Order: sequence, then structure tokens, then C-alpha cells
Amino acid sequence: MATNAWFRVYPPEPDENLDQMRTNPGTKNMPRRNSAPITYFYLMFSISLLKKIVKETNRYANQVIQKKIREHTYHASSRLRLWTKLGKLTLAELKGFLATIFNMGIVRKPTIPMYWVKRSSQQTIWFRKIFSRNRFQLILRFFHLVDNRKTPQRNSDHYNPAAWFKPIVDHANMQFKRYYTPNRELSIDESLVGTKARTVMTQNIPTKAHKFGIKLWMLVEATSGYIIHFLPYRGKRYDPVPANDTQGSHIVKKLMTEADLFHKNYHVFCDNFFTSIPLVRHLKTLRTYFTGTLRANRQMPESLRNPQLRENESLFIRQREIMCVAYKERQNRTTVRFVTSAVKASTPAHGHKPVVSTVYSKYMGGFDLNDMMSGIYDDKRKTKTMWKRLAINIFHRMVLKAYILYTKNTDGKLLSRLEFIQSVIDALAAEQIENRQHRDRNVPAANRPQRIEKLERGKQKNCIVCSRFNQRRRASTKCGKCNKGIHGMCFNQHVCEE
Repeated sequence: MATNAWFRVYPPEPDENLDQMRTNPGTKNMPRRNSAPITYFYLMFSISLLKKIVKETNRYANQVIQKKIREHTYHASSRLRLWTKLGKLTLAELKGFLATIFNMGIVRKPTIPMYWVKRSSQQTIWFRKIFSRNRFQLILRFFHLVDNRKTPQRNSDHYNPAAWFKPIVDHANMQFKRYYTPNRELSIDESLVGTKARTVMTQNIPTKAHKFGIKLWMLVEATSGYIIHFLPYRGKRYDPVPANDTQGSHIVKKLMTEADLFHKNYHVFCDNFFTSIPLVRHLKTLRTYFTGTLRANRQMPESLRNPQLRENESLFIRQREIMCVAYKERQNRTTVRFVTSAVKASTPAHGHKPVVSTVYSKYMGGFDLNDMMSGIYDDKRKTKTMWKRLAINIFHRMVLKAYILYTKNTDGKLLSRLEFIQSVIDALAAEQIENRQHRDRNVPAANRPQRIEKLERGKQKNCIVCSRFNQRRRASTKCGKCNKGIHGMCFNQHVCEE
């Protein structure tokens, strides 16, 4: 019989153990056991990353303000003047900004200004303690990861649509692998970060909850959902598929290569978008096992393409280490096809479903677990800038990975994920809240404005704050304490004079 021929096999085949893994799965480079949640946060968000964000955010804010000045559009009432008045972003403020983003995932409100309303039925005091609304929105506006002047623009041959968030992708991938070695079973699939931003990276996947968004290819540990490596899909033009290969097959090879997991006897699970028999053969030469479902239009033996199966009947065919399975659960159901290099032909003692189907269902769910857990405390806030939506989504995924590390390095009773995030938020916000309280204490209580009042109809006064910049700015409201004219947006900058 030819060695490359396919032949039918019948269960049960002799069971054989898979080759021993060449790595020691589990956590590594961990802090001492039972450390506080904030310690695990800093494993993902290193101080060097936070300082880089502070630097690039301040750089971009300066670029915007200088451009406004050159174009004579830096108006006296512009909110940008508040940035100049309060000074550059500090490390404490950035930590407070991240705490606010994470808290918005727990405390959901329809718009950002709603977090700062003072109406008794809707107010949330914590947000006013950490930032003024204007300061938070300015930080969100200027939030940056790269220097725009060094980033090739759209008309350049070197343009990269992912350049604005590439630093956080590279950092996250490095930290994910630095602190954890996965167990044998891995799963690969696509995740969609919902956005309708008009960009070359926007994809339409009708089967996903969001339909439109930025696609992420992800390699995760099947049992815990821990991300090992992920890649953003930049579109056909910027991520072409090599000749004589499929996109799914190319992505599997790329993820495993960049994660450095070949030749270590890992077992990869994929759905039918990624699976092909040539891919299984190729991975076998790289000492990597594979199990996945197979599309009817992919290369396969004819006996597998059109099997004549009755209800609860299976067909097993083999070519050396590779086995294909066709299974029909019910007469009105489509035949499901599997290909595997790890599972033998077998069925359970009480039942008809092949074991490969049970194993696939068990371990392919790891990706769905990751997506589900990532979305619970992500408020999915819409932004005008696509890459900021994606960067914030990655931040939430990094916090989730910090929690997984915490659970694996902590004895006794564990905090729930919600309690873990709340602890991280409190630790991040503490310094910023203290700084704001200290600044407020330096203003005598008698000089603090208390309320804003409307002037009589038709009456106006010069705004005491923004009219100081060599230009009269009229306001129809006044400070309720000193009766000076004041705009609502200028109220937080006003100090009553004695």
C-alpha cells in the first residue's frame, strides 16, 4: 500500500500518548506569592510604558497648541487654554486616567459628560474627585503612543495603518509571554473590536456581535483564555497572503512563529477558516499537533467530501499520522468534518459522537472564554479615532491577563475579577485624588466659588476668566459668590477674589 494513500480505519485505534512538551507550562518571573493586585497590574503596565505614554501625550498636546497659535485659532475661550493653565500631563494623572477608563467599564453611563453631572439622581462623586470633566476630555483627546512627525502619513509608500497603536501591541505581546508559558492546548481565532471608523482596517463580519470593527488574530491558551500572542489585521493591501497559501494557514504559521512555540509539541485547535490538510502536514514537520474542522470546499479525499452517512454515524480515514473524520449527528444536520494529527479513531463507550468532536468542543472554547471575559468590563465607548478605541480595548485585555496571573500566584481565597479591578482602580487613583485635594486645600474656603447663576434676561458681563486674554468674552451667567461674570466652562478655573 502506498504510504501517501488514504485508507479507512475503525475505532478503537490503539491509544498513544503525545510526545512530551519541551517547556514547563505555568507562571514565571512572578512577584512573591499573595502580592497585592496592583503588583500584577504593573507586570503588564510597566513604568517605562507609562512614561512613554506621558511623553508622547505631552508632545502631541504641544504640537496641537502650537499649530493653533500659528493658525491664529487659539481662541481666548478655547478649552485648550486649560491644558496650558494646569500644565503637562504627569505620571500620577496618567494613572488616574487609566483608573477612570477602567471604572467607566464598571459604572456604565451613556456619555462621558454624564460622569460629571451634579444632579443628585445621577451624580457619581468619585469621577469629580479625580478629574474635572474638561481635564479628562483633554487627556483623552491628546492621548498618544507615538510621535506623529515620525509616523509615515497616508500618501507615503511606508504608510502603516497600525502605526499609531503598534507600541501597545508590541508591549502587550512581550509581557504576555514574559510571565506565562501556556499549557499544551492552544486555540486560534479572530476577535472583532467594534467600530465603524472609516479606515482601511475596518472589517465587516456579519456573524460577530458588532458586525463592523478591527479584526485581531489571537493565539490563546485553550483552558484559561490567556492570550499568548495577537496581531491586528491591516487589510489585504498591507497584510497580503503568500502565493499558494490560504489566509488562515498563513495566520496560524505567523502566530506560532512569532510566539516561538514551534518544535515544542503544542496542540493547536482552529475552526474551518484556518484548517487545511496541507497545514496539518506542515505543522507535523514542526513538531506541532493540530485539530480543526474542515470546510467542504478544501482539499480532502473524495470519500470524506461526499460521505453517505446515517444518523449518529462516523467515517474515519487515515494517512499516516493524519486522520480525517466525518460525522453526522442527525439526518437534517450538515455533516461535520474534522482533521487531526493528535486524536485517534475512537468513540465513547456510551454514545456515538467521535472523541475528536468532544476534544475539539472542549478546547476551542478557550477563545470564546477570552472574548467573553474581555468584554464584561469594557464599556465599548465610541471614539472619533479608531486606534484609541483599539488601544483601550487592549488595556482591558491586559488587566484581564494580570488577573489570570494573580489567580495562579495566590493562595487561599481569591478576589473576584470585579474586586481585583476595583482594587487596581483604587491604587491607581490614590495619588491623583490626593494631589487634587492638596491643590484645593491651598485655596482658602472663603475664596472657593460655590455656584453659578444666570443673569437677568438680556444682561451680560465680561467673563472673569477668559476675558483676561486681551479680548472681551461676554457671559450670561455669574459667580453666585462674588457676582463676577463667568462662563460655565470656565467655572472650575475661577477663584473668588477677596
